[in-house]
This record gives sequence, structure tokens and C-alpha cells, in this order.
Amino acid sequence: MSRDRENKSYEQLFILFSAKVEKVIIRTTLVFFVLLICVQAMLQIPYIRKHFTRVEPLEGKPYIWPQNGKGERT
Repeated sequence: MSRDRENKSYEQLFILFSAKVEKVIIRTTLVFFVLLICVQAMLQIPYIRKHFTRVEPLEGKPYIWPQNGKGERT
């Protein structure tokens, strides 16, 4: 009987511990997901993107859509 009680108490303690760990993991994942969304939104602003990324100055001249009526670049 004593062995069964020890197993049950261990299982209960493990369930409590794993529930707490799961909450921490879920909260951490949500925080990082929100940060990812915020940073990706900030990268849509050219001024901020210029200061955040190293590759932006290496991209070259941006493509400019043709302004004449024929659809050709001048």
C-alpha cells in the first residue's frame, strides 16, 4: 500500500510541475511571437529598416516603375 501512495504522490507532483512548466513555455512562446510580429511590422518602415538591417545598403538602386505611357524604362 505504501508503494502505491508514493507513486500517486509522485505522479501528482509531476503533474503539478509539468503544468507550471507548460504555462511558462506557452507564455514565453506567446511573448516571442508578439515580438516577432512587432519587429516584422517595424521592418515595413523604410527608415527603421535602414537602421536595423545590414543588407539594406547593399541592395542597390530600387526599381522605379516606368513613368511614360509605353511601359518602358527611360
